Amino acid sequence: MSYRARVLLFPALLLVGWVSLGACHRGRPRSESAPSGATGTPSVQAACTRLQGACPTGPWPPADARAADFPSPKNSDGTWKRLPPAPDNDPGHTVVLCLDDFGPPSMQLGLVGPEWWSWEAGGSFEPADAFDVRVVVYADRSMQDVAARFPTVKGKSDYRPLPRDRALRYLDEKIAELGRLSPDPEEYDFGPLRRRLEHTRSVITECLPQRK
Repeated sequence: MSYRARVLLFPALLLVGWVSLGACHRGRPRSESAPSGATGTPSVQAACTRLQGACPTGPWPPADARAADFPSPKNSDGTWKRLPPAPDNDPGHTVVLCLDDFGPPSMQLGLVGPEWWSWEAGGSFEPADAFDVRVVVYADRSMQDVAARFPTVKGKSDYRPLPRDRALRYLDEKIAELGRLSPDPEEYDFGPLRRRLEHTRSVITECLPQRK
């Protein structure tokens, strides 16, 4: 695939950093095989019950560099760049991830909403602004139950519910698309992005195992 085609497919990848994820220790059910052509999925070894701290939950070099350039803890609209930790998960039914765990905004259009706060009508913000948006992947619970457990409160929390099956379909599609891009040392390396999405998929299947 040509460089131009790659750029058109993923126009904002060069601007996005990726967070580290974790999941519980259970093995993946046999029915939850990774998409065809997937490389070895990283092992996941953190509790599914609760995210420790705000997003991002692990080392995130681009965020560290960004923080050095824009050290203020608040956004231009007065909101905090890092919100309080998420409530405890409903084990086996919900797992809270970060918006960036699903790829850059240009990739996930229409998945869970914009990268900025859901209570804002538009994205007119400053380059230094960062939005601690959480995605609640859920299974065997209603959206109303999820919203009650993880409410969105202006200026305090922004949770986006996402059904488990829809999350996995999205991840499988994007992982497959990235897998079809032949590696080229002279072009952008999409390998880290693909591995990040594979890791996100593993977190979901580990924490929300498919029920018989």
